[in-house]
Amino acid sequence: MKKGFITGRFQPFHLGHLSAIKQALEEVDFLYIGIGSAQYSRTEDNPYTAEERGQIIRGGLLENGIPENRFQVIPIPDIHDNAAWPAHVHSLVPPFDIVFVGDDGLVKELFEKYDKIPVKIVDIKVPIRATHIRKMMKKGEKWKKWVPKATALFIKQSDPRI
Repeated sequence: MKKGFITGRFQPFHLGHLSAIKQALEEVDFLYIGIGSAQYSRTEDNPYTAEERGQIIRGGLLENGIPENRFQVIPIPDIHDNAAWPAHVHSLVPPFDIVFVGDDGLVKELFEKYDKIPVKIVDIKVPIRATHIRKMMKKGEKWKKWVPKATALFIKQSDPRI
C-alpha cells in the first residue's frame, strides 16, 4: 500500500486544498494530512484550532466522496527549526512513501534537503489562498464559492456574523 503525506495550515480548508488532496489520492492508496502550525489558533492568521481544522477537512473530504479509510488528519505543531522539521514530521506521522506540496516552497526544500522521501508538486487547479478567503470574510465579500460546503457551514455556525 503506497502512502503519502501532505501538509498545510488549512485556515480555512478551501477548494485548492481539496484539489491538492484529490491529486495526491490519485497516486497513493492512503494520505496523511498534516495540520501545520497546530498549536496556533484564535489569531487573525490562524483563526481555527487544529481540532476544528481537522473536523472541517474531514467534512470537506467526505462530502466530496473521499472515504475516511483513505486518509488520516494529524496535527503537527511548529518547532521553529527547519533542519529538524522533517524528522519532527516523521516522529508524528506513520511511515509514508511520498510528500505532496502545492509549490516549490519551504516544505519541498526541507524534505529534499533533510530527507530521502520523494517530493511531488501538485497542480494548482483552484487559484485561491486561505489568506485571501480570510480577507474576503473580514470585508463581507463573497467567499463561500471558494470552500467546500462543510467549511462554509462550520464557519457560519462558529461565527454567524460572517
